[in-house]
Amino acid sequence: MKSRILFRNSSVISRWAARILPAVGALFFASVASCNADDQKPHYGGTLNVGVASDAKTFHPFYALEFTERQVEYLVFDTLVKYGPDFSIHPDLAKSWSIEDGGKRVVLKLQSGVKFHDGTDFNAQAVKWNFDERLDPAIASPQRSQLAPVIKSVEVVDPLTVAINLKAPFAGLFSLLGERPGFMVSPTATAKAGKDISNALVGTGPFIFKQWVRGSQVVLEKNPSYWRKGLPYLDRIVFHNIAGSVIGVQRLMNGELDFISELSSNDVRVLSGNPNIVLAPLEAARWYSLQWQVDKPPFNNAKLRQAIAYGIDRQRIIAILTGGKGTLSNGPTPPTLWWYDASLKSYAYDPAKAKALLAAAGYPSGLHLTLSAPEISAFQQIDQLVQEQLGAIGISVTLQPVSSGEWYDRILKRETNFTPTRWTQRADPDGLIYILFDSKGYQNSTGYQNAKVDDLLQKGRTVYGEAERRVIYAQVQAQLAEDLPMLPLYFSTEYGALGKDVHGFAWVPDEIARFAEVWK
Repeated sequence: MKSRILFRNSSVISRWAARILPAVGALFFASVASCNADDQKPHYGGTLNVGVASDAKTFHPFYALEFTERQVEYLVFDTLVKYGPDFSIHPDLAKSWSIEDGGKRVVLKLQSGVKFHDGTDFNAQAVKWNFDERLDPAIASPQRSQLAPVIKSVEVVDPLTVAINLKAPFAGLFSLLGERPGFMVSPTATAKAGKDISNALVGTGPFIFKQWVRGSQVVLEKNPSYWRKGLPYLDRIVFHNIAGSVIGVQRLMNGELDFISELSSNDVRVLSGNPNIVLAPLEAARWYSLQWQVDKPPFNNAKLRQAIAYGIDRQRIIAILTGGKGTLSNGPTPPTLWWYDASLKSYAYDPAKAKALLAAAGYPSGLHLTLSAPEISAFQQIDQLVQEQLGAIGISVTLQPVSSGEWYDRILKRETNFTPTRWTQRADPDGLIYILFDSKGYQNSTGYQNAKVDDLLQKGRTVYGEAERRVIYAQVQAQLAEDLPMLPLYFSTEYGALGKDVHGFAWVPDEIARFAEVWK
């Protein structure tokens, strides 16, 4: 009955589809100015050297979890749909699609003549295999937790048409098809690789995976048979592991590297006056917060969480860590995205109120907390400022060092109770808010459960109309601000730094650098 009410007027789906669906057969090329805009025409050849503080564990799309791994994956593997620079949805391996059966069936029409790097055909059977593998419990793909709750089955309609049958209408599907679940892997290469699946890094993308020297570099070479005519321009891309941005800045300035990102405010100051370097800003990018386990002492005490919230001077953190370039966060959504709610307010800095709430929470003489201190510069600075600010309201804080390689794994295993976190944005509100705050969200490491939030998030998944969804997610974020499963801090302004001879680069809001159309 609920589905019939939601879709009693098929024009709801049609209007939503019109917003994200391009003309049949259209190919997507971002119509944005490159960071080095000029009148030159792209030319072919050359090597792009990218510096990255990589913590890569695997580049196979079925299993990859780390943020930095996707820079390589977006070059080796195409996705079924592609994000625009405003998170709009465009064709990629799927050239067009239709939404049927009240939103429960999505039919994808595929590009013709596409080959995997091993020479085998990309077709509907390959798409079905990619989904079936991810959904197979024996494969143990982390993406199963995203896909299994929403996908009922995937069927081959004809060699170039595949249908995804959903258990219920799911508005967030297209955002998934543009990221990890949408990377298409060669079934043949995977079968040949056997247990050593790391050798099955075979996609349809503009570059071919050639070499991975762990701890040193990843080498990709041009796919001469790429299905998008004219691309790529570069002959080779090499990702170099760098031990932090300080070394990256040095190597960029002396010409060893062509691109680096994850820059500190000091890095930006150093590079801003260099005539050989171009800075590419991405505003309101990563969401920084403090998280705790709300189902365990001491943070199962709501008054304690509120006391800490009032005791944190977020504006000072922004001023010191970002040089004033960050944006205050009242929730997980920045003002650049359509589901942002301008009326949402969080906790203003008020030390007196923090002390009163601390006493009301049962700690009139204060208490001691342990705060994780991962080996990530921004987090270490946050931890030091939080330690200082909470000390002023009577909470002593010990910083607990954790290696960057172990830090997030400890969070997921719930071995860390109090820590800073950061998240990049997703192309749909379901992509971040659901996975973090639904009681069954696969990234819910806070133990947060609220039946009202669960109901709203489920409704937000099944409604396709943007206006109705905006109201739903405003209610969700208002409840999160009250419950504080995470304490919002700020949205960063992130920078890429490019050599002046690098052209054609443009950010997507998820902050994953893409180089398929770059030339030099």
